[in-house]
Amino acid sequence: MVTLTFDNQQIQIPQSWSDIKLGNYERWFMTEPRNRIEQVQLVADVCGIDSEILLDNPTQLFDTIYDIIRFAFEEYKGEPAHSIEIENKTFVIAQTEDLTLSEWVDIESVFESDSESRLSDILSILCRPAGEGYNSKVTDSRRNMFRNLNMDKALPLLAFFLQQKERYQAVSSLYSEVKLQGAQYLRLIQDFAENGAGTRSLPIWQKIKFFFLMRFLKKRLSKFSDFFFTGSTRLKPKTNRNNSECN
Repeated sequence: MVTLTFDNQQIQIPQSWSDIKLGNYERWFMTEPRNRIEQVQLVADVCGIDSEILLDNPTQLFDTIYDIIRFAFEEYKGEPAHSIEIENKTFVIAQTEDLTLSEWVDIESVFESDSESRLSDILSILCRPAGEGYNSKVTDSRRNMFRNLNMDKALPLLAFFLQQKERYQAVSSLYSEVKLQGAQYLRLIQDFAENGAGTRSLPIWQKIKFFFLMRFLKKRLSKFSDFFFTGSTRLKPKTNRNNSECN
């Protein structure tokens, strides 16, 4: 902390993430100032002081404080972490595939709420001692524990959540591309098969082989497409030209 003295009063200004608690960070981390007044209020919130102190003093005081807390508005460049040591216990973030229905319900409730403690709420649900199962009865006490965590300890955990979100978005984008390409390829195969696919001059055993291969390929591709059913492929029967002329 940096102590500033002016007009017979002192204020403590955080100079690094270790000087800020997660509970304080939660109050302003989503704030996007739209004007000068809101910017002043944001700086006051970061410092935990009344905005009137900044408004009632020369601009130099605001500029000095802003230079000290500038780190709070810069991108975090540290390494993400999925575990943390608290009170001689190792707390580990639960893997997505291991979450119970109860955890998913509680997490969804947190995201839908207007609570100022959403970050510590999420950590209290997902970050617990290694090997411990989820128990909603202990989340209240865990929430206060995480709210009192210094940000230099909390940021790696939050960065881990952000990293997981980015990976999920990348996988989802890739999966969507695969589905799109699969659907396009499936259309080409279906049109190719319905137009004869150059099989009219083939021996009967090759036509049968072609029929089963096309049916297998279409069924496999249909699993990646939302636009086609997975039923079997049927080739149109050939029209006997001689019978048609006789009729």
